[in-house]
Amino acid sequence: MIPRSKKFAISTFLQYLIKTILYLITCSTYCFAQTGRSAVHEIPRSVIERVQTASIKMFGIDSLSGQQNSAPFSGVIVHSDGTILTVAHATRPGNFYRVIFSDGTQGIAKALGRLVVDQQSNLPDIAMMKMLGQGPWPYAEMGWSSSITENQLCFGLSYPETLPFNIPFLRTGRILKKLDNFGFIQSSSIMEPGDSGGPLFDALGRVIGLHSRIDGAEGINFEVPINSYRSYWQSLTNPVVISSYPVSTDSIGKDPQQKKLFKLGIKKPAKHPKTNFQPIQISSTLDGDSILLLGTAFNLGNNKQVILSKSSLIGEAPIVKIGNRIHVLRILLRDEKSDLAALVSDHQFPSVDVSKVARQSISDSFVGLNLWSLLGDDQRKFGVLGMSSQTFPRLPVPGTFDAQMQEIEGLPTLTKVDSMGAAARAGLRVGDRMLTLNNRDVSSAIKINAVMQQFSAGDTLQVQYRRGAADLYTNVILSNWPVRENPHPANNIPKGKSVRRDNFLRVFLHDSRIHADECGSPVVDSKGNFIGLNIARFSHTACLAIPRDTILAFLSTVEHML
Repeated sequence: MIPRSKKFAISTFLQYLIKTILYLITCSTYCFAQTGRSAVHEIPRSVIERVQTASIKMFGIDSLSGQQNSAPFSGVIVHSDGTILTVAHATRPGNFYRVIFSDGTQGIAKALGRLVVDQQSNLPDIAMMKMLGQGPWPYAEMGWSSSITENQLCFGLSYPETLPFNIPFLRTGRILKKLDNFGFIQSSSIMEPGDSGGPLFDALGRVIGLHSRIDGAEGINFEVPINSYRSYWQSLTNPVVISSYPVSTDSIGKDPQQKKLFKLGIKKPAKHPKTNFQPIQISSTLDGDSILLLGTAFNLGNNKQVILSKSSLIGEAPIVKIGNRIHVLRILLRDEKSDLAALVSDHQFPSVDVSKVARQSISDSFVGLNLWSLLGDDQRKFGVLGMSSQTFPRLPVPGTFDAQMQEIEGLPTLTKVDSMGAAARAGLRVGDRMLTLNNRDVSSAIKINAVMQQFSAGDTLQVQYRRGAADLYTNVILSNWPVRENPHPANNIPKGKSVRRDNFLRVFLHDSRIHADECGSPVVDSKGNFIGLNIARFSHTACLAIPRDTILAFLSTVEHML
């Protein structure tokens, strides 16, 4: 027989033991759940951080004034002494170039050798440059293009000229052809003007090619193989134009990590995430046209549901058609700054529960994260988060008077005025001579051209002009300058760019290549976690999405209206 005190001690010990075991099980389950919810990065963050400091933006400068005199392009530093690899069609031997690093610091480089044997095609499009000043400089390791295999993971980190940032934009892809008939690597890592000369990396973060050109179709891109630079290295170190392949070549060497790269190359593509919600197809009438786009439903904390979509594409009488039933939507709120519209319906749609959405902002640590845009009917587009949340500024649209001017006796003088244009609406006539715009002297063709570059369509200018002997004033609201889309293959985008695609408070960038009518769709990570809402197809390479923390702030405002 066990004494009562001893029974109590044993009972207490058993209870303690059981509680401890349960606690450990709970902790283990909790820790596993937290670990299990860790989303997948297509490219490890450690690799990105290692190579982005060497991925640079450049443009030509006047050697005396330092003023920019060429379009921007990209490059990569591959040695601590400041040796830069880029492409021939962007450089001229002996010229100087401004170099911008990813952290905002700047330097100067001088163009060295430029190898082009076919002047029409710029083949093989090889060039070398060198940083001026004291090193050591940040650099990326060179790989071997002979080590790559088709369908192998690759990624680019460079600077599209359409983006208003001095931040490299990450895009991923696969090797499509190890070497084509023209001596290029073909990859699906999408690029556009400004990316020329930027690096293509293998899965280990080593340079295997340099961006050269694109085809008309999305996802067909051509890269100069790194082995070509290795072969002609010594010839490229002199600042001269090389018009024929050098007879003397350098040893390429062997890749010590070829086996490791091969193992990474056979890695299967990321699996689609499991998620229960889908976007909603919304139809409405905008400027007399029937418009289709997508929306995402959210369950709010007050048990109400709201649908978010792109405001500038939501017209009159929005509806959702499911089978033979039509569900009418009511516009609750429009926000011009974010281009978001909040809509409500009596019908309950598959939705995102806001209580389960993380409030964490989309910072630099998210760059490289695997993303899926959910497009309905089990359609999804894969991409990676290529740039963290940024304020996207308003991009200037050239403005015009809708009139022709010629400098006569030292003053810009109207020689032809469109009867329905901006100048005519402001009361200006043929023969009127311009004196000032917004109190700035424009008394010559050079002066008025310089001042006009600082204004955009829609701006109101106070114009001082001379008619006969009288000096008069009027206000002119500038019209859109008729600009034709450049025929460059980068503008060959199915369904085109979004009309409203700038002036956002916060957006992150990804390379999923959504269409303009797929805005309003949700973006999720590999665990099905909501990351953001697609808001614009900006360019050939860049799609813009509003991050989840901004979405939650907007939904908080909406919740108080319901």
